[in-house]
Amino acid sequence: MHLVVGTSGHIDHGKTTLVKALTGIDTDRFAEEKARGITIDIGFAHYTDEGGNEIAFVDVPGHERFVHNMLAGAAGMDAVLMVIAADGGVMPQTREHLHICDLLGIRQGIIALTRTDLVDEELLELCAEDVRETVQGTFLEDAPMVPVSSITGEGMTELRAELSGLTTRIQGHNTDHPFRFPVDRSFTIKGFGTVITGTVVAGKLNKDSAVTQYTKGEPLRIRGLQVHGRAVDEIEAGQRAAINLTGISKEDIQRGDQLAEPGSLLTSYLLNVELKLLDDIPRDLTQRTRIRLHLGTQEVIGRITLLEGERFRPGETQLIQLRLEKEVSPRFGDRFIIRNYSPIVTLGGGRVIDPAPYKSRRLKGGLAERLKLLAGDDEPALVEQVIYLQGNRGVKAREGFIRTGMSAKQFDRAIAGLSSQGKIFNMDPAEKKYMHESTVDRIGGFTKRILSAHHKAHPERDGMSRAELAGKMSALFTDKEVGALLGRLAKKEVIEQDAQIFRLGGHEKSISGQQEELLARFVEVIEAGDLMPPRKTALFEASGVDTKTGMRLVKLGVHEKRLVRVKDDLYYTPKVLAGIEGRLRQYLKEHGEITVIDFKDLTGVTRKHAVDLLEHFDSARVTLRLENHRVLREAKG
Repeated sequence: MHLVVGTSGHIDHGKTTLVKALTGIDTDRFAEEKARGITIDIGFAHYTDEGGNEIAFVDVPGHERFVHNMLAGAAGMDAVLMVIAADGGVMPQTREHLHICDLLGIRQGIIALTRTDLVDEELLELCAEDVRETVQGTFLEDAPMVPVSSITGEGMTELRAELSGLTTRIQGHNTDHPFRFPVDRSFTIKGFGTVITGTVVAGKLNKDSAVTQYTKGEPLRIRGLQVHGRAVDEIEAGQRAAINLTGISKEDIQRGDQLAEPGSLLTSYLLNVELKLLDDIPRDLTQRTRIRLHLGTQEVIGRITLLEGERFRPGETQLIQLRLEKEVSPRFGDRFIIRNYSPIVTLGGGRVIDPAPYKSRRLKGGLAERLKLLAGDDEPALVEQVIYLQGNRGVKAREGFIRTGMSAKQFDRAIAGLSSQGKIFNMDPAEKKYMHESTVDRIGGFTKRILSAHHKAHPERDGMSRAELAGKMSALFTDKEVGALLGRLAKKEVIEQDAQIFRLGGHEKSISGQQEELLARFVEVIEAGDLMPPRKTALFEASGVDTKTGMRLVKLGVHEKRLVRVKDDLYYTPKVLAGIEGRLRQYLKEHGEITVIDFKDLTGVTRKHAVDLLEHFDSARVTLRLENHRVLREAKG
């Protein structure tokens, strides 16, 4: 089994010395760390126990100035080794690290009382009592406590046994979930290029796997994989690993980035979260309090938007929205820590319940109540609210795991139940994209307003064509989605559909006697022009109408199929145009191809009429243009 254990505790309580005693590895990498005798950044070590379990250590700094580095190292920890010096006892960073680990949802750990060689039995007992009182009510309340000395070796055998015992208490890692790897270091090795390290928090990865850098969304290529200094073909959840990348510099991938399976994460500047404040923070939080979010190995500045009132008091848990200055790529259920912007102190922590909210004023009212359903245990209610809160965007099935933390089977089961209850609508069966029925109803209201305005402006028409309606909705939906939504609205009898024409129930077209008279005059003038009818301006003048009236009439003529639009300013009657098409087809069957000059000679029209007609036949898929000539499209196909 693979196990990642993080050290935790106050500065100068012997964390690094203890890890070295356990593994033989000095985790202090920098000259400054060795010179000052303090850990500044996270370090790494490992050993294999007698049972073959690989136990990796993430040694974190204990100084208050480097808690941000400690938080980066906490990503992916399975358990904590809380280190408390017997001659020092519980100190400020002991408490802060304990709070952080508790808020991050770490549930297993061991307490090591170090430097036992410097105290007598009575002082050791007093220290142990103080520690037990401190951890009461936390995940370490019942944790084993092992007195040790890194100098004499006292207690080291017992500590190794407790570490091995963790492997039986830790649940298996999520190797079936999509691969995910928060980056905690990036550096260059001569002859190899860029190397990144981190803890695999989910899934598996081999050298041939497709992988994406988040939040940038860029594909990356893998050159090699290592676990504890040895080359491997595959890495999996629960392992500390190094990944050798090609085609990217160490400056272009840094701590805070993630590697993940393509399409397995979303990016957002907004997060809806459940946040618990610590009991001992100095003041209430108010609207727009500036904070530091620690999520995975990333630190991002942002502000708080309160959703359940105007104040957030110490010790309370509330649902809030975070508005961030940089994009993040979390999943549902990810744990995080919030620290004050300045002075920098830990305020609290919690979990993400909406990793990429839909920014909509409409959804702001009652948002907290809906988020409570996201934070609950009712799977169908969770899925329904996820879909509702995405509004017009809808939710694709492949987002199910990202937005709910559910397996594909759980998500599909919830979807099936909600569909049978008529609560959600599959707006794209191929993509499995779902929309809440209340959103469909809202789109229905929008569509009714569009149709009502159209009926008022064009009472002479049966209704609005699908293409016209799609144009009004194209900013929000694909053409396929528009078709599905219009079909759904027609089925719900919100609107009426007649082939490709849509209208409100009860609408009947009404052409006035004057319109009918003018349109008949248009047709008469165009027919009189035969193969070369007058252009639009001349047509309007000959009929005695202004441009606005004339445009409405030619559009009505096209809608009524009494005219055919060839060009913006050129219209034919269907009978005349069909005759021209027949002559063109016959010519092409006999000669194989035709030029503009040939067509001009064939019909006796002007060159401009000839060009416009041929382009019309191209768009109507009668002909196919090949350089300077045309052929019958059906003959070419």
